[in-house]
Amino acid sequence: MKEYFLITILIFSMAIGSGCTTAVISGKATPDGRPLLYKNRDTTTLHSRMVYSNRGKYSFIGMTNPEDKENKNILNGHNSAGFAIMNSDSYNLNYPELKEDQRQDGEIMRLALETCSTLEDFENLLSNLSKPLRLSSNFGVIDAHGGAAYYETGNQGFVKYDANNPDVAPFGYLIRTNYSFSGKPEDGKGYSRFLRAQELLYSASLTNSLTPKYFLQNVSRSLVHGLTKVDLTKYPEQFSAFRDFIPRYYTASVVVIQGVKPNETPLLTTAWTILGSSLGSVSIPLWLNSNQIFPKVLTADSNNSTPMDEWATTIKKKLFPIQKGEGSDYIHVPTLVSVYPKLISIENEILEQSGVLLNEWRNEGKINTKELINFYSWIDKYIHDKYYPLTR
Repeated sequence: MKEYFLITILIFSMAIGSGCTTAVISGKATPDGRPLLYKNRDTTTLHSRMVYSNRGKYSFIGMTNPEDKENKNILNGHNSAGFAIMNSDSYNLNYPELKEDQRQDGEIMRLALETCSTLEDFENLLSNLSKPLRLSSNFGVIDAHGGAAYYETGNQGFVKYDANNPDVAPFGYLIRTNYSFSGKPEDGKGYSRFLRAQELLYSASLTNSLTPKYFLQNVSRSLVHGLTKVDLTKYPEQFSAFRDFIPRYYTASVVVIQGVKPNETPLLTTAWTILGSSLGSVSIPLWLNSNQIFPKVLTADSNNSTPMDEWATTIKKKLFPIQKGEGSDYIHVPTLVSVYPKLISIENEILEQSGVLLNEWRNEGKINTKELINFYSWIDKYIHDKYYPLTR
C-alpha cells in the first residue's frame, strides 16, 4: 500500500508539477572543503538575466526575470560577504496554498543579499519580518564561515535543516524540489526529480565527487527519469515524452554557487551560471568585481535580452520542434544526443581555463582584475567561435 501511495504521488506530481530542483552541500562533503548551492530553475517565464547591485550594505550578483526592470525580485545570488541564497517553491506548507503573485520570495532574497553575511543574519531577518510572511519556500543558504542549510519557510515562520548536522544530513548534503519535509506529506510536487537527484548525489558522495562540474553536467543535464528510469541517451524513437526529468522544457537557468573556505576572501565566491536551457547552453563563471562587469554574452541589452539566453532558446526550439498542442512535452531525441556532447566539450574547456585562474587567485588571496577582464574577453570570443555555430 505504501508503494502504491508513493507511485500515485509521483504520477500526480508529473502531471501538474512545476518548479525547481535544488541542493545544499556542506564543505565537509566536497573534495575541496567549499560549500555549494545548486539550483535548476524551472519557470514559465523561460528567460533570465544577470544583475549587479550595490544599493545595500553588501553588493551582490543576482539573477532576475527580464521583465523585472527594477530588479525587485532576485531569484538566486551571492554577495560581497560570501553569503549566497536560492530557493525552490514549496507546495505543501501553507493552507490554503499561496498563489504565485502573492509570494514575496524574490523580494526576501534581494533583502537578504543586501543585508546578510551569515546564516544567523538570515534567521534574524526571517524572525523579525512581520507575519504573515507571504512565503512558501525552501531557501538554501551558504556563508563564508562554513554555514550551509535549508530554511523551509511558510507564512508564520521557518524550520531549519542544517547540512552540517549529521543527524539531519548524514552525507553532508540536502535536496529539495517542490515540497518541504516539514509540510503535509500528501501534498507537494517534484517527487520523481527528488528521486533522481538523490540517486545522483548519493553516488557522487561515495566517490567524493560533489563538485560544481558534477552538478552542472551530471545533475542538471541528467537524461534519466527518476521514476520510470527511461534513459534518453538509449531511447530508440525520434520523440520521447519529456516530463519531470531534472532538466525540463521550463528550465530557464542553472546556477552552482561555490562558496569559500573560512580563511579565504569572500570575493572568490563563484557563481557557475548556465543562462537559458541547460540542454542548450553552457556554464560561465561569474565573480563580483570592482568594475561590475559580466562577459558580454551574459550582459543584457536595453531590452533586457541576453545573448546567451537567446542563443540557448534557439537551440531549445530545435530540441522541441513541435509547435502545436502539447509540443513542449516531447523532445526530439536525435537532436538531443547530437547537441549534448558538443555542449559538454565546450563547457569542459571553460571549466579547465577558469579552474587554472581560480587556483592562482586562491593562492594570491584576491582576484586579479586585469586577468578577470582578459578571461571574460576570452569567454566572449570562445563562445562566439565554438558555441554560437550550434545555434545556426
